[in-house]
Amino acid sequence: MAMLECRLLNASIACYAIKNGQLDINNPNLQALGLAPGSTPTVFVDGVHQINAGFVAETHDDWVVLALRGTLPPFTGDFWAWIDDWMQDFKAGPTDWIINGTRFGQVETGFSDAILSIWPAASAALKAINMTGKKGILVTGHSKGAGMTSLAASLIKSAQPGVLVEVCCYAAPLTCDRTFQANYDALGLRPFTVRYQNEFDIVPFLPWWPTFAMLAAAERRDRRGENITLTADMQASWFRNDYVPMGVLRYLGPGCTVEYGQQAENDALAAIKQALWDGDFGKIAAAHHASGRYQTCICGVR
Repeated sequence: MAMLECRLLNASIACYAIKNGQLDINNPNLQALGLAPGSTPTVFVDGVHQINAGFVAETHDDWVVLALRGTLPPFTGDFWAWIDDWMQDFKAGPTDWIINGTRFGQVETGFSDAILSIWPAASAALKAINMTGKKGILVTGHSKGAGMTSLAASLIKSAQPGVLVEVCCYAAPLTCDRTFQANYDALGLRPFTVRYQNEFDIVPFLPWWPTFAMLAAAERRDRRGENITLTADMQASWFRNDYVPMGVLRYLGPGCTVEYGQQAENDALAAIKQALWDGDFGKIAAAHHASGRYQTCICGVR
């Protein structure tokens, strides 16, 4: 059986196969998760065109898995159009995240709306499982799904403080502010929260990264072929959007080497800045696919 990080990546990929509220039990990525014998995942969907989705499953080695689906338009050659489509998730701005009637911090509204839309079903699926003999709950997702994992974990841990809750996510965008981060860490979740980030993946720097935003404004052109104007109001809004990464970074650097800590942060930033300056947009877009280099590096798929 593959290592747990690979199995959870496969669970995240399996979420993309959810159609009409169903997930084929024979889906190869779902099978790679390692389901408990005789068990069937509980699938849930919500939102316009069922854009919010995921499932809860029990594994053969006594974990409970909550997998959350990402949504991302395919890259078709126009890099800035691809980024603009993705950035639609962030236009609503931050909103208060409330747990047990108390303000926990601020999070991006798109992700808040997404997780809350499916939470009644996801929570019911988790509560239906007898946790006796279970190791704990693993929360996973890719892209948008990864952005929702910390929100889900905060809800689970606050409701069930005695249950081990771990997060392992892939290509997570910036979702939460520093107040959320502090309260999340106070729940003891930080050492059990891991985010994998691929070399050249730009999504972990979205929605707020002034250097990227200024470069985008300089490089993008509007329909008239003119450079988009960089205004003071635009810059001010970027700096007000104080989102921070969650948990512990595992950066997939050159040769699939896993880097940690500040060196990983520095190398990830240097790589994406260089790729942007070089205009290597195809490489940047390809780096985000869960079934691409993420799977190659984490699962050894060639």
